[in-house]
Amino acid sequence: MTSWPWMKGISEAIADPIDPVCPEDDRPSVKALIKEHGEKIAKIKAALVDDPLYEESKHDDLWIMRFWMSHKKSQVAIDAAKHSLAFRKEHKLDEQDIREVPTQNVKDGKIREFLDLWEEDAMAFTHPHPKRGVIAFLKFAAMNQHTAVETLTEDYWLPLFVYCTEWTHQWLDYVTRTTGRLTKSVRIANLDGVGMSSMSREYMKRTGKVLGMMEDCYPQLLESLFACNPPTIIDTLWSLISVVLPKRIINKFCIMHPKENLKDRARLYKHISEEDLPDMFGGNNPIGPQDWAAPKVVVHNALTGIEDEVEV
Repeated sequence: MTSWPWMKGISEAIADPIDPVCPEDDRPSVKALIKEHGEKIAKIKAALVDDPLYEESKHDDLWIMRFWMSHKKSQVAIDAAKHSLAFRKEHKLDEQDIREVPTQNVKDGKIREFLDLWEEDAMAFTHPHPKRGVIAFLKFAAMNQHTAVETLTEDYWLPLFVYCTEWTHQWLDYVTRTTGRLTKSVRIANLDGVGMSSMSREYMKRTGKVLGMMEDCYPQLLESLFACNPPTIIDTLWSLISVVLPKRIINKFCIMHPKENLKDRARLYKHISEEDLPDMFGGNNPIGPQDWAAPKVVVHNALTGIEDEVEV
């Protein structure tokens, strides 16, 4: 059992791996990965146990393994893990299960003030399937970067980015532990209508600074970023350079046209079903991501042995 607040009521810290949820589901077994990297995990753990912020019931083999898999060097992984411990303590991230409220539904504070500057469909963090990962839908043309910079001070950036990343992390950790399969997130970005004039250098500078602060705190979070419906110039450049890029880069980042291109759309089905994929991307879901029902979790009742699907 683990003491993370989003795992409350779950008796197993890491379950045996479930069967794949679809033919494309190739998520690896967590227990197999821990066994494979056991020696490195033990070395990193030995360097962390004396840290006053280390808690064995939270910072277990899975937690440590993520840092090792992201950095592949023990000392770098140790430094990243210690930075994460301090960052989570500073921002009180271990104290609350926030999965009930995705970022776009936060009602007050600096996050709400930030989001109110954008159009309603600018951002949607979703969890369509209880045993799969988080899907974030982003519409960059609906994010007015210039207005954000002119209206808000720099201290507004961190709360927004921490919240949406922590919400994603909590869902991914829950799904990873309860399915026994290492689960990551996907971002589907709609680039339709984006132009150079809509970009703000100061906005990107502030965003980069915040992402740099958080970089080591969320290892193994993002699997792929799919940039959809790009302007012609970006599409042309991508077609020229993608043929020489390594496969690992292509798998991590891809420019595509899923509504028109069946091959592109099929790549999304590894992460989201045709029924859940919004029709704007070629799927069968007529409801926009912002209007989806609240996420649900599968809770195991230790007394009855029955799994119940309930809202968070």
